Order: sequence, then C-alpha cells, then structure tokens
Amino acid sequence: MIETTTLASPKELTQWWAELAQDEHSPDYDELTEYGELVWHPQARINHQRLCTQIAIQLQTQLGGQAVHAAAVLTPATGVRVPDVVWMPEEKWEVLLAGNDLIQAPALVAEVLAPNDRATAINHKIRGYLHSGVKEMILVGLTGTIEYVRQDGVHPTSIFPLQLKLPAHLFA
Repeated sequence: MIETTTLASPKELTQWWAELAQDEHSPDYDELTEYGELVWHPQARINHQRLCTQIAIQLQTQLGGQAVHAAAVLTPATGVRVPDVVWMPEEKWEVLLAGNDLIQAPALVAEVLAPNDRATAINHKIRGYLHSGVKEMILVGLTGTIEYVRQDGVHPTSIFPLQLKLPAHLFA
C-alpha cells in the first residue's frame, strides 16, 4: 500500500479499498488508516463472534432494518474501519446496494473489546465513527459492560429503542 504522512482523501480511501477487495492475496480483516496504511486484524475468537452475532440479532429484532458483522465503514478522519457490527435502517441499505462497497455514516456501530485492544486505538475509532456521522456506538467491555457512546459522551442507555442483553457466560 502507498506510504504517506498526509491524510488520504475519502476518494483515495474508497479507491484503495476497492483495489484491496479485488486482490485475492489481500488478507481478511483489513482496515485502512486515515493515511492509507493497511492494518491487519486476526480473526476474532469464538466467544467474540458469538457476542457479535447476539448483538446483530438483537439490533435487527428490536430496531428492524439490518445488522451485519464486519462491514467496512468509511470514516474520513480515521480511514476505512471495520466495526464488529453495523446497523442501518432498510432504506440506507438500499442506497448501498446501488454499487458502493463502503458504508458511509451508518446509524449505529458496535465494537466488542478484546483483551489486546488498546484504549488509545479504541478511542481513535470512536472519534472517527462519531465524526463521520454515526449516531451512536455501542462499546461492549471485557466483563460485559455496555456503554452507548455519542457525540456528547458516554451514556448508560441507547438513543434507539434498544435494550441489549448479552449472555454472561460469553464473558467468562
């Protein structure tokens, strides 16, 4: 990938992301930083995946629309990021199906923390999501805590009609 010390434009990020998608040698679980640098993430452990599935099911059941795992989100300030779960109302998905592989400003994203996550990296992602138009980010902690993060800070409840209940045994 191209090395640079300046921020890549959304157009450049979109182009590079499309090139990666067509490259059969590109590893899965990629992200692109705001500088166009490729970031590789190892595949999540099974309990992490189970939690993401639970979140996606509950989002879709409680809010309608569609929730998916690991969809690429264009955040001009922090690059192309791949949150654990993305939720949008149905009409936003229809726009995406018109040929764009990158989601822009989904209503809601969720990240389930892993033991190797660094606070600075997570905070950087949160800022990127919120500054790109995401209304709320769900942050699930290592012990099962759930925080709803919005532009005005962290909240104990969602702005959406949502009540997540995650199985405690997946945090053991």
